[in-house]
Amino acid sequence: MEERLAIHIKIADRDYRFKSLPEEEVFLRDAGKLIRERMEVHRSRGVRDTQDILALVALDCLVASLKSEDQARQMQNRIYDRIAQLNQTITPSLA
Repeated sequence: MEERLAIHIKIADRDYRFKSLPEEEVFLRDAGKLIRERMEVHRSRGVRDTQDILALVALDCLVASLKSEDQARQMQNRIYDRIAQLNQTITPSLA
């Protein structure tokens, strides 16, 4: 069994403890940092309620994730289309 690291991440004035695989630690720490940064953005816009801020951060994150997935899907479709074109060009030469 792989060793897990005990890490602490502070979000919205609360300390959260995680047991993390070593290769996932950096992602957890980066995620915590990004959440805190996004919280500061919303605070600077005048939002004061922590629950509202966290809801807005969650929405920001999901929108970013959906955009990223859509961009990846579009890129994948362009690659598949290009491969299909190359295949149509090369196949007659091989026969």
